[in-house]
Amino acid sequence: MRKLTPDTNVMMLTESHDLISHEKAFVKMETGCIWVYLLEDGVRVGAAFVGPSRFAVDAIAETKFGAMGESVVGSLKGVQLYIGNVSMENISKDADGSDLQKQGFQNTQSFITEIDLAIKEHLNGDHSKTKIDEREPSQIFFGRDSEKKKLILVLSEKKGLVFIYGKQVFVLGDDNMVSLSKSGVVVTGKNGKQIIVGKSGIQGLDSFMDIGPIVTESVTEAMKGLKGLKSLKSMKQTLKGFPYDNVDDFDWED
Repeated sequence: MRKLTPDTNVMMLTESHDLISHEKAFVKMETGCIWVYLLEDGVRVGAAFVGPSRFAVDAIAETKFGAMGESVVGSLKGVQLYIGNVSMENISKDADGSDLQKQGFQNTQSFITEIDLAIKEHLNGDHSKTKIDEREPSQIFFGRDSEKKKLILVLSEKKGLVFIYGKQVFVLGDDNMVSLSKSGVVVTGKNGKQIIVGKSGIQGLDSFMDIGPIVTESVTEAMKGLKGLKSLKSMKQTLKGFPYDNVDDFDWED
């Protein structure tokens, strides 16, 4: 993706809007959010916003030993970036000075400046952390919650869902699933076989001669079409290192 720029026409939502709506995840903007379209060569490719909003992801993996992982629900705070098809002017009005001040901005320029900084951090520039693969149309959300914790949510109609939130990673493909959370690790392959790393140790090894190939294959298949995200590439490399030498390496709650 080439250089993104924020539009200068700042709008405010006059009713709530489901920015992302999926059976496993949602991002909802509430009335009062101020926002602008994101442009690439003058073409709308997404939106940036600040204001009352929330998200939820059902990152629970069902195993024969019970459910692992966790659902995450939270409020968003600060500049949020969304790449994907979006149209909100019909449920918005032009933002005025009081609308901007309610969200902590002195004027339009201070709002645009904050968006530019967020774009530079995530998307633009030689040292940006993330590049987007344009060959696979997706919905991609870069955000921060009320505790300033970063999250990335990627939805691809053909390939599935990726959710990264701190140390938690959840990848759901058509026939594969990988979940890393404080409760452990679950890897499900195309044939439905699972490897579970939890408090009681490693389960499912009796079905496999080597744990490495099933992990690598599952991650690779689940992440096809999403490989343009550098942060996901690094996660894949981490998974290739299974099994862990010590299950105590996970920050499990008692």
